[in-house]
Amino acid sequence: MSVESPAHTIAPATAPSEVEVVHVGQEPPESWAAAVYLCGPTPADPAEPSWRPDAVAALRSLWSGAGRLVVFLPEPVPGGSYPAYADQIAWEEDAMHRSDVVLFWIPRDMARLPGLVSNIKWGAWCDSGRAVLGAPPEAERMAYLLHFAHALGVPVERTLAGAADAALRAVGPGAARGGGERAVPLAVWRTEPFRTWYAERRQAGDRLLDARVDWYAPQAGPDRAPAWLLTVTVAPGDGSDPVVSRLLAAQGQGMLM
Repeated sequence: MSVESPAHTIAPATAPSEVEVVHVGQEPPESWAAAVYLCGPTPADPAEPSWRPDAVAALRSLWSGAGRLVVFLPEPVPGGSYPAYADQIAWEEDAMHRSDVVLFWIPRDMARLPGLVSNIKWGAWCDSGRAVLGAPPEAERMAYLLHFAHALGVPVERTLAGAADAALRAVGPGAARGGGERAVPLAVWRTEPFRTWYAERRQAGDRLLDARVDWYAPQAGPDRAPAWLLTVTVAPGDGSDPVVSRLLAAQGQGMLM
């Protein structure tokens, strides 16, 4: 887990809507209201167009939240090149962990666009509470992914525009976060246990430097809150060294481990 600079000011709730694309290798902005990662197969043939520009266009047209929507795009800027493979993987992992929604679009064609790596990523994120699965009806060998999407309550869409819309429905209006706060996804940020814990830390003068969701279980019914386990790095208000703690929320209650 990288340690971020402290959160300074975060975007006000009345900030105008904007969309910022962050390509692989680029540093994300210091604050945002929501973040979406575009996950799925990337064409190996330069002559084969990527689906991601259309996804970005759909998100731009649909985003109406107050503040900045960041779209993580694991492809280089036009005319650019990919980083070293290990650096690519590290950037992708960090971006996915910081995202509020991981939008999967898998137009699988076993001859042109098999998307085998996407299967691994789907397995890692399908039960995160942040996944959206999109695939056209003609996509090949999707039965297993679709089965678990339905079993886990993951939104499923058959068009790219529909998948973008589902991602933004999950995000809602977003929530302004800056610095280390960006590492807390909306699925956790909005829960009462986290909000109570964070309000107490801020009142004490502490600063959230980083966070990582280690486990997440969605709510099992209309009256039950999601459960989660979060590792946080906090700079105490007294100026002492940062402290790493684990927070557990279960059955609507929060406790420090």
